[in-house]
Amino acid sequence: MEKIVLLNLESSLKNAKKKLEKLKKEEAKARKKWTDGYGKYRKAAKDLATLTRHKTKKEKKLRKIILGWDEETVELTKKRDKIRSTIRQEEEKITQLRIQYAEFLKEMEAEIKADDEIVNQVFSLSLTAAQAFEKRNIYLNDHCYTRLVDDKGNIRSQVTIDSSDGKKRVVAMTNTITIVVADLAADAKKLIEEFFNEFQSNVEMDPLTQKLYELTRKLLIEKTKFKIGPDMYVFLSINLDPEIFPELAEAQRLLKLSVRSEKTSSYIRLYEREDRNHPWKRISLFS
Repeated sequence: MEKIVLLNLESSLKNAKKKLEKLKKEEAKARKKWTDGYGKYRKAAKDLATLTRHKTKKEKKLRKIILGWDEETVELTKKRDKIRSTIRQEEEKITQLRIQYAEFLKEMEAEIKADDEIVNQVFSLSLTAAQAFEKRNIYLNDHCYTRLVDDKGNIRSQVTIDSSDGKKRVVAMTNTITIVVADLAADAKKLIEEFFNEFQSNVEMDPLTQKLYELTRKLLIEKTKFKIGPDMYVFLSINLDPEIFPELAEAQRLLKLSVRSEKTSSYIRLYEREDRNHPWKRISLFS
């Protein structure tokens, strides 16, 4: 939309400048016509004053030029002044268009700056959150989910771990894991590889493309299959423009279709209370 407005303003400016140039040429012609007429009038007056023979065709012609000049100069002056007035209007129009153009450019630059700030902040915060989420899961796998298996190797449906002061509780439970359907994932992998291939040489990337490059690189395990985890969910949640990143947008669509869940994995819930006499309140800090 902004680009269309900008193009319209540029077109209007271009047309107004062309019209102004045409008007200036018309004004110059009008001035020349008056100057030529006035010169003709003065010459006729001089010739008539020095004329020795009277009642001739020449005398009649000279008198006609002199007597007709008053009316002619009025008409020529009106025409010139009308053109000058139109020129001033067109110059004012050009000035207003230039102001609009400059203001619109300023608004666009501010909007672009704001959009870049949002994109950079969301990416930065999302990646930070994803990294923290991944670290948390690693810790849970090593220290918490192991308790879901009893001494005989059987999987418990859940296990509760309370703090010594009775104010905090962690409940670990079995859950579903996410898998990716092979056929759709293979097509998505090809598209991501096409995106990688565009940047095999040392081509300088803008910050957004660089972050997408790094994020999609983390999605693959030894470039053979997708790694389900925070990076995958961050990638699936990004609003990708198909015109800017066609391969990644299509890969994202295919991955969304390919994601399936199966019962097997684990998850936790957190609870907190003021003291042992108060009920537990669930904390929804993590999903």
